[in-house]
Amino acid sequence: MRKSISPSFRAFILNKYPGLATNPAYLRFFRYLCFGDFFDEATDQLVIPTKMIAVDCCLKAWDRNFNGKQFLLEFQRDVIPAMAWTEPTFASTESWHGKAREVLHRGFDQEMLTMLHKECVSPHDDQVDLVSGQPISSHSIYTERKQDTVHYETELAQFSLNETQAKILDYLRRLNVGHLFIKRVALNQEKIEQAIAQLPATTQQIQFQILANVHRNPRVYYLPSSNERTCRLSPRGASIVGLRSEVRKALSSGWVECDLRSSQFAILAARLNAPISEAFIQSGESIWRSFYQHTHGLFEDPPKTIKKVFKEAMYSICFGKSVTNLTEVLNKHGLVKLLSHPIIQELLVLRKTWFLKIREAGGAFDVWDQWQALDLSKDPLTKKTRRWEGAVAASVIRSIEMEIISPIFEVAMKHGRSQQFGICLFQHDGATISFKAKDRKARAQELLKDAVERRARELGVTTVLEFTDL
Repeated sequence: MRKSISPSFRAFILNKYPGLATNPAYLRFFRYLCFGDFFDEATDQLVIPTKMIAVDCCLKAWDRNFNGKQFLLEFQRDVIPAMAWTEPTFASTESWHGKAREVLHRGFDQEMLTMLHKECVSPHDDQVDLVSGQPISSHSIYTERKQDTVHYETELAQFSLNETQAKILDYLRRLNVGHLFIKRVALNQEKIEQAIAQLPATTQQIQFQILANVHRNPRVYYLPSSNERTCRLSPRGASIVGLRSEVRKALSSGWVECDLRSSQFAILAARLNAPISEAFIQSGESIWRSFYQHTHGLFEDPPKTIKKVFKEAMYSICFGKSVTNLTEVLNKHGLVKLLSHPIIQELLVLRKTWFLKIREAGGAFDVWDQWQALDLSKDPLTKKTRRWEGAVAASVIRSIEMEIISPIFEVAMKHGRSQQFGICLFQHDGATISFKAKDRKARAQELLKDAVERRARELGVTTVLEFTDL
């Protein structure tokens, strides 16, 4: 979480909320309201754990005797009367402290929001500590970022990486393009703000607070996810990758995004030996147009809102969600007719057979011949004792997806310097790339495209690498 702010912003908040100056704990909590990055995935609301209030704000031990609600009531009384929050629930497996409270409304008026958003996107070069007001030197900022990196490297060392994961992480760690992100934020500030303005209010808050933390440390720290038992590499903490797609693309304006065309669909079709699906993929037609023609009778690109549902449905099939869940998703949006599409019907029937084989075998091998077991009872990293077949199938598909996209890193390591390009962000089935020389861009893209599509053919998957100028 970002701790330093512009002197002018600190002067503004102390003048607007004089109660902040009466208690350092208030300033620490206010800092969390402005720059905290712990949001509930379901509600998009900022989470306020009692432990955070005790340890980080009040600098006290956290135990049964600490009264988080009393602190919030006092902060509300002395600083922001309009602030509102939920009460905690006690259906948690973590005993007495239950589920944390969430912020319903920070109580910020439009003037405060405008100043905060400006601070998040474009802070002044001179920085002071929000609590003490003491100047923050560039050396201190560098030291804090270095500590983050050391912590990351320590955490990463605990994972057992396969060769492909190690190759990708080795490239991303060595390149360190954090300084380029800061330049992009400054260069595309207006586009970023316009993209955020189109989002719901609670989602806007998350975007601004992610940007604030990008200024604190712009590096992206990728890690495997042991909890989800997936090979995918995801960013730890708040980072540019966590921004909504439209905001990330606005920030990356001037760069190029590459991704595999309908990769999960193509991988599942190949894995299931699905004749209708594979024939469709070979035709080069758009699956989204085909879906839209089936549901609406129009052979054209569907609107973004409908395409989003189509994608969610396809992901549900590829990543092991049940038919019941798929039906609920489609019913919610009035698109249940999609279930009768020949490709959807084929995939669901053949997928059922695949799941049965996984159940009988007790698991399946992924693309690296690593056994993905149904029985997790011997795994100390999980509380669950068993996965269902769809979760194992999802692990297999994701491993193939990573193996197909991984050659972009081989090409970047071999030709990145001579062709003057670098991979700035990694997004599972694609990446964001900076091409420095226009006259070498086409050649570099050709090298990337050939390497990826060759690897896909070796794995029996028909897909292409597509490029989009941002």
